Amino acid sequence: MATGTIHSEFQPPINYNTKKSGPKRWILSHATRNWFFLLLVVLFQLTSSYMSNVIPVLIGDIFGLFVDNELSFDLLAEKSTLILIYGVLIGVLVFLRNLATETVGQRLERDARDELYSSLLGKSLTFHDGQQVGDIMSRVATDVRQLNFMMNPGFNLVFASIASVLMTLFFISQISYKLLIVPIIFLIVFLIVLRRYNDNLAPVAMDSRRSVSMINSRLNESLTGMHVVRGSARETKEMNIFKGNIEAFRKAQTRLGSIQARYYPVLLLGIATAIGILHSISLYNNGEIGINDLVAFILLFFLLRFPIFINIFAITVMTMGVAAAKRILELLTGESLINENLEGKQDIIRGEVKFDNVSFSYNGETKILQDISFSAKEGSVIALIGMTGSGKTSLTKLLSRLYDVDEGAIYVDGVDIKDWSINSLRSQFSVVEQDIFLFSKTILENITLGKDLSKDQVIEAAKLAHAHEFIENLPDGYDTEIGERGVTLSGGQRQRIAIARAIIREPRILILDDASSAIDSQTEDEINRAIRNVLRGRTSFIITHRVAQIRKADWIILLDEGKIIDQGTHDELMNVSVKYKEIFSIFDEEEI
Repeated sequence: MATGTIHSEFQPPINYNTKKSGPKRWILSHATRNWFFLLLVVLFQLTSSYMSNVIPVLIGDIFGLFVDNELSFDLLAEKSTLILIYGVLIGVLVFLRNLATETVGQRLERDARDELYSSLLGKSLTFHDGQQVGDIMSRVATDVRQLNFMMNPGFNLVFASIASVLMTLFFISQISYKLLIVPIIFLIVFLIVLRRYNDNLAPVAMDSRRSVSMINSRLNESLTGMHVVRGSARETKEMNIFKGNIEAFRKAQTRLGSIQARYYPVLLLGIATAIGILHSISLYNNGEIGINDLVAFILLFFLLRFPIFINIFAITVMTMGVAAAKRILELLTGESLINENLEGKQDIIRGEVKFDNVSFSYNGETKILQDISFSAKEGSVIALIGMTGSGKTSLTKLLSRLYDVDEGAIYVDGVDIKDWSINSLRSQFSVVEQDIFLFSKTILENITLGKDLSKDQVIEAAKLAHAHEFIENLPDGYDTEIGERGVTLSGGQRQRIAIARAIIREPRILILDDASSAIDSQTEDEINRAIRNVLRGRTSFIITHRVAQIRKADWIILLDEGKIIDQGTHDELMNVSVKYKEIFSIFDEEEI
């Protein structure tokens, strides 16, 4: 849990300004945004509770008039009509109360999910690196959904129970204060028992929510990694793991049911009802209350049965909601190390880059990069080379501020990137990675990424990336829907779409992370010629083992175990660096 200011790389258009000091306060701060509907819930419930308690009094009056032989047809018709009117009004008020509560519940779910999703978009990669996608999806989907249930029927029934009990006590007090003795003693015992019930229920409810997340997390990993599961014949192993997860969920639900089975207030209410009736009869025999009062009291006491009985369900739903809110808050308040810096510099990037004694680690312990220092002129091409694990990709991620440096500083156009607005900085970067991510949308949408661009512009970018020809041969051309992560396309096709996506953004700084690894030599030559024309005057960083690309770089940086061991032009390094000549010869052999 983070303390102090919660940083974010993205500020959502709606600032919910919720209180995050605890799950209950967070829920309340969301719910009170709909104060008008909550006020309607209170008014409708208090009115319906009042009318519900009037009916037993009217029935008692009818019974008293009958015993005293004073009941006429007109009086019976009058009392019966009132009971009918109250009954109809109660039904209407309960409907309106339920409608108002459902409105609050739906809005609470909507706003909470929006706040959580916006928060996740703003979290740094350091935060996301420590999360499981399936667990996050479970919290965004099922835990947020639980908040809706917590409002209706949870809060709806709990508040109705409280209002009903208080109104019933008020009506009993109007008959005789002595009749309050048994109900009040019962309510005190009830609250004590209810507190203990809730204390036992809360941890089990949290275990239940966690077990659901375990199921979703493993399901997500199994489905997204289905090729690996099938390719390594892990079906039986995955099935056994999944069975273990659903067994853990079953046990949690069984414990939940066991606690609910030990809900003693219903038994206590039966005992209290018997004592209350005996006590009221004794008061009647002593002449302290009339027969109408006795009947009204008994009926009023029976009104307590519904709120006490329904609480076994309502309290469980409320507790599950609080447990879900606690899990949501863990994400909302999770530490994000990078701040958007709304007051940061916003300008057109020229492309001058400087690393000044930069060191970096993902976990705060093992240094991935150490004492990295170099400069890149505007419009230059920088080649990053080194064996696997030398820190090339990590260096480029620091440049676009996906992560922050541990030591040192990175400057773009002479300004520390921490002093740039993240949105302004990243909007002028384009990255083409070896592992291309494509969305389950059309090819056109994957290239534009939501930017308002004409189809002619998209086609021009696709031609420069040598992607137009294969796109046109697809069933629906640029409107072809591709599978998740672009699995329906070949590796080379995915990379060419990614290159087109980078080109169309007209970046000031371009990062190519082994972007031609899945492209044949002929296609690569065509793409390189196109990119070279488009990127003239732009600074670019390339991670590659292609000799042709390395030779043409303006500056080459040789990394080994997170350190720069040599840097310079190709000719300079060939003359002075034994390590460079060794790696260059390996790349040359691989390319041949």
